[in-house]
Amino acid sequence: MSSDVLVLQDGADKPIRLARQLPLRVGLAGGSQAQRAAVKDVIAHVREVATEIVDLGDERRVLLIDPKIGLLALLLDPADRAGWQIALHPPSSNGVSPLTIALFAERSPEVIQAALRAGADDALSLPPSYEDTLRALLRASELRRRAEGPDQKKICSLVSVSGGRGTSSLTVCLSFALMQLLERRTVLVDLDLQAAPLSVMLDVEPEHTIADLTDPTSPIDSIRLESVLTKHEAGPSLLAAPKRIEQTELVSAATVEAATKVLHDLFDVVLVDCGSHLNESSVVVFEQSDYLLYVLDQTITAVRAAQRFLNLYESLELGQHQPQLIVNRYRPGDVVTLERIEAALHLPIFATVPQDDAAFQQMQAMGRSLWMISSGAGVRRSMESLTRKLFAAEPQKATKLGLFSRLFRTGS
Repeated sequence: MSSDVLVLQDGADKPIRLARQLPLRVGLAGGSQAQRAAVKDVIAHVREVATEIVDLGDERRVLLIDPKIGLLALLLDPADRAGWQIALHPPSSNGVSPLTIALFAERSPEVIQAALRAGADDALSLPPSYEDTLRALLRASELRRRAEGPDQKKICSLVSVSGGRGTSSLTVCLSFALMQLLERRTVLVDLDLQAAPLSVMLDVEPEHTIADLTDPTSPIDSIRLESVLTKHEAGPSLLAAPKRIEQTELVSAATVEAATKVLHDLFDVVLVDCGSHLNESSVVVFEQSDYLLYVLDQTITAVRAAQRFLNLYESLELGQHQPQLIVNRYRPGDVVTLERIEAALHLPIFATVPQDDAAFQQMQAMGRSLWMISSGAGVRRSMESLTRKLFAAEPQKATKLGLFSRLFRTGS
């Protein structure tokens, strides 16, 4: 069995596969054994990035490195600058160079400048601080991921201005389908700030939320954002809604925009539950999204609300970035047929999810995914089909227009 897969059992004792991120291989070279041990200890305390450490010995010049090494940490001697350039540019059998970090027991501006000129990507003190180590590991992990395959990162937002249509349930189901089928690293963003449904559906108690990112004097970078994510033991990460309703007023569109951009760098897929209330934050997310899924059901009120949303969207002149209609709780015999919905909204139905209230209730009551309960086979098939339709095919390039500025110019 592959080491990068976590195997669980669903309600029918059928194994399912959930992606587990491969560890980042870190090579240590140079210095003394005690110095390398100190670096190893710092790396071992970083929980945000899985690592595998390879001790390359005390040789200052690494002639041939393991091609799987993504981060090369070199303990350099300031008295031997002549050998730095060779050490910092080791040959690799696969032609992919690792991120190289120079470490010094005594670091000075002169030494840092010399190391950077010799080819180091960064120069740190020995032993490095936790924050510097985490930043280096995150950079190396992202560089290695990009080198191993094409960029298929996506932001997908789900919205319905008619509440109670199952937008949050579909967001959670889609995240597990992405992990189940395509092994994509997935994060959820809960922008239904007052109701905060995603943490309930995932059965987690967030220690930190998006409200912890609202300090405008502190930039939102990967380290800060990683520290506020809630990790699900067998599912997606979550950027949770604030714990208290009064905190929602603190979450600005700028905070949401910055957080989404960083999440896009850290994860393969960002799924945003925009809830049912349109505001500046949800509009910013629409602008960044590769896919916008509008969720409705076969009721007149839901169709009418969809018309209102699409009228607003059309006024923003986003012809190259149309919303995709998802009919949830689909009933083939309903008087409001798919054809009537398409005629009313002048858009084709992108996908349907069958009605199965028992499956969704069981999923929410147990805090487990549809792939870990015995019921809901029809819903599972529909979510798997939607996942492949959105994310398995080669992505289409969408032109990102100035949605945010146009919206508020229209309203002025």
